[in-house]
Amino acid sequence: MAIIQQIQQKTGCLFLVILGALLIFLLSELFRGDRSIFGDNTLSVGEIKGEQISYEEFDIRLKNMLTQLEENNPGMKITEEIRSQYADQTWNSYLQDKIFGEEYSKLGIVVAGDEVADMTIGDHPDEQVLKAFTPQGGQFDRNRLIKFVKEDIEADEASKARWIQFEEGLIQGTMGKKYAAIIKGSVYTTKLEAINQFKENNYAATANFASIQYATIPDNEIKVTDEELKKELTSNKDKYKQDASRDIEFVSLSIEPTAEDSAATKNWAYSSYEGFKVHKYDSVFVNINNSEDPWDGTYKTVGSFDKTIEPLLFGLDSGGMLGPIYTEGKYSIYKISGIKKDSQSLFKVSHILIPTRNAGDSLNAEAKVNSMMNDLASGKITFENATIANADGSGQAQGDLGFISPTSGTVTQKFYDFAATQPVGKLFIISDEAGIHIAKVTSPKYNKRIKVAILSQSISSGSNTIRTASDKGNDFLTVVRTSKDFGKVAESKGLTKRIAYGIKENDISIAGISEPKQIIRWLYSEDTKEGTVSEMLSFPTNYVIAKCTKIKKEGLPTVEEVRPALESAVRNRKKAEKLTEKFEAAKAKSKNIEELAKNTGTIPLIIAEQLFANDNVASVGYDLKVLGALFGAPLNKFSPVIRGENAVYVLWVKNINQRQAPPSYDDLQRMNTEQLRATVDGGVMDALRKKAEIKDLRYKYF
Repeated sequence: MAIIQQIQQKTGCLFLVILGALLIFLLSELFRGDRSIFGDNTLSVGEIKGEQISYEEFDIRLKNMLTQLEENNPGMKITEEIRSQYADQTWNSYLQDKIFGEEYSKLGIVVAGDEVADMTIGDHPDEQVLKAFTPQGGQFDRNRLIKFVKEDIEADEASKARWIQFEEGLIQGTMGKKYAAIIKGSVYTTKLEAINQFKENNYAATANFASIQYATIPDNEIKVTDEELKKELTSNKDKYKQDASRDIEFVSLSIEPTAEDSAATKNWAYSSYEGFKVHKYDSVFVNINNSEDPWDGTYKTVGSFDKTIEPLLFGLDSGGMLGPIYTEGKYSIYKISGIKKDSQSLFKVSHILIPTRNAGDSLNAEAKVNSMMNDLASGKITFENATIANADGSGQAQGDLGFISPTSGTVTQKFYDFAATQPVGKLFIISDEAGIHIAKVTSPKYNKRIKVAILSQSISSGSNTIRTASDKGNDFLTVVRTSKDFGKVAESKGLTKRIAYGIKENDISIAGISEPKQIIRWLYSEDTKEGTVSEMLSFPTNYVIAKCTKIKKEGLPTVEEVRPALESAVRNRKKAEKLTEKFEAAKAKSKNIEELAKNTGTIPLIIAEQLFANDNVASVGYDLKVLGALFGAPLNKFSPVIRGENAVYVLWVKNINQRQAPPSYDDLQRMNTEQLRATVDGGVMDALRKKAEIKDLRYKYF
């Protein structure tokens, strides 16, 4: 069981493939009046590649994952945040199954039984297996692994089931690596692409230009008709196409703890101290006072408590008290309920590890140890710097091995026995299977276990705080439901109106709202129309009252929905036509850019050393039409009139500075290919997701 937990903790949440019959159940509160349990109205949490993901199936998979989490972490509380994270993991497992599963099948990607054996008990164990069966400071224990797989899990059905799940995750991960290798192997850069990139990064254009901004023509001089707006919209559908979204305005009423609430919790802690101290049964007192830290009657070793208070706890006798202590919004009182002596000591050790693999290594290692001890003694190097190269990875913690004991598995018995005889802070040398250690004990030696009763309570919002916010919210609701101006009502009630635009069904955040799912669920319900005001929605730290101000449907918007953008586009086009006529007339009587600028009432500006790879043009800004013309116009001649984003331009390209080409483009091809392969994973995933036409409707239920 412990091995499985260790693997699970190091690998994170693995994608689970849940097979077998699914228990289908109906939650009546999720059904609307027009749904029949006899009709084909299965609740859906989303759609992937046209296939519905049923609520029931999704819920079972999520519950299995949460159950596994609880079993691997006894006493762990499943908070809403954790549940939300695992709902995301569950959804990702469906994406893995539905999207990548099909891709693996097309390409014939499989992981055979022999491969699984090789990655577990074979010659090439997976990194996670190596970590799980390698004690800190030691070496990979293959015999322990083989015994575990062939004997231990056969005696424990739960451990066996978890090992099978681990193998399934390992298989999925391996197929993912194979798929990534195939994709990356198919990506390359051609010589022509390398040549073009060299030019884009090294050829620089120098030019002068004359321009007139569209803003120089007042908007009221340009008449725009509705027919022109319609034509602009239908002629540029891709430009104006929109996703379904909603706009809201809302107010927030805080229910976070006040200074009064903090004082009340502090008073509770201090007033509870004496009663806790004299009470005969610690477990009863902790439970009847609803401590946030439940009674735990086990004896704990050093390393089980917060490091800031642990030395104080282990310095107390039975019945000793510590607190009240305030940490991270919580007041706690600790009481020693019992003490047990251990025959073996527990203490912390740090080391510098010089590994040895054979006799030759041993001689070199001994010489290195002698040299290092001299350098440490002289101050030439520090102990902490010398640990960086530790082969066991402990250098990241400056060689710290944590608390060690004969059964901790972090060091060998030989190492522990010798370290137990050493005083704190003194360097000692010890050799074992891992190599030669230069080590030191870094903490007192503890040979006792303690049973601790903890009485704790977080600072939370009191009834007065909640009632005040609730009353204020209800008062606001009463008025705003009959008023057209949400903002004026908010101002009259001393509240601040906030606005959120473009909220989509699958958004994971809304500025100013801590948990957006509840807002989105209300916003996209069938009952919510433009102008609908929500009930008072409750969140952990505040109440929110919102009003739906805009509903945008997916696809091409109406003219009214994007009228400002359409009017700007049409006006600029008409302004560009006028300015083009002006420039064409001026070009006809100008011999150079200086004369053109004079004839158009402008001044010539300079573009110096402009690279094609830099899409921000000096004195112009971001305008790809101008950038393209710089490298496409003839030298020392007028360019055609360019109708840019914000102005009309005429360029006079003076020179294209061409850097000497390299003798070979092989290195550039190789570098570009490596860069492309490093980013191709994200692009492939985005393409597959887009092709799958994913609809994520989890916000309705989770």
